[in-house]
This record gives sequence, structure tokens and C-alpha cells, in this order.
Amino acid sequence: MKYDKVIMYDFKGGKGEENIMIIDRYGKLSKSVRKQVILDINTVKILNSKLESKSSYGGGTASCFDPHLGVVYYLKNKPVAHISVCLDCNRLQSSIEINAQKQGKNGKGKDAYYLLDGMSKSFRNYLNGLVLKYKFSHPAKS
Repeated sequence: MKYDKVIMYDFKGGKGEENIMIIDRYGKLSKSVRKQVILDINTVKILNSKLESKSSYGGGTASCFDPHLGVVYYLKNKPVAHISVCLDCNRLQSSIEINAQKQGKNGKGKDAYYLLDGMSKSFRNYLNGLVLKYKFSHPAKS
């Protein structure tokens, strides 16, 4: 994937399909953004490495999925990929497939699903560290 800028967002999230993700289905940034930080190249490299690592997944999840953390990859100021994260339920949803997230497959065909597709404790702690570092509004509950 080609990108030239990565921005991390603190946003309100919300209920309903159109308001829940950092980028809506029309490719527009959520109107509920509270804060944004352009990530430096070192942070982006670490984040990408963690996103692509199988050890970053395998945790359990709850069912709330009310994300407040968003990461958007841009190319020429247009979003090319985005991730919305709910630290409360330990889940992230990405606009592009993350192969490392798909572990513990059960079933076949359209009935297939993945067990424990939540973030690992270490990955969740890493993301929460970024939330705390940048003083975002919704750090993980202990």
C-alpha cells in the first residue's frame, strides 16, 4: 500500500453504521473528530509492524464496538486505508484485510468465522500508550 502521511484521530465514535468508523462509506472523515496527530515515520513503522504481526492478535473481545481511536493512511491527502479501534471491547476494524488478524478459523465458506480476533494484551497496551501520549479522550479501562 502506498501512502505519504498517517494521522491518528481521537473521535467520538457513535452508534449506527454511518457514524461508527473514522472514515464513512463515502470516504469522508468522521465529523466527530476531537483531536488529530500526524504520526512520525518511526511510530508508523512500529505501528505497521504490529498490525502485520500474528502476535498482535488472538485476544478475546466484547461486543460493544464503539471506537474512539482512528488511524488513517493518506496518499496526496486522500484516504487510502483506515482503521477504527475500540479499546473497550479490544477490537479493531480495518478497511483493508489484515491477514495476521485471521487466526483460529472455524467452519467453511460463508459460515466461516475466526475465534479470538481481538488484539493481544501487548498490542492493546501499545495503542493505549499512544492514546495516553497524545492525551486523547478515551484511554483503555484497566
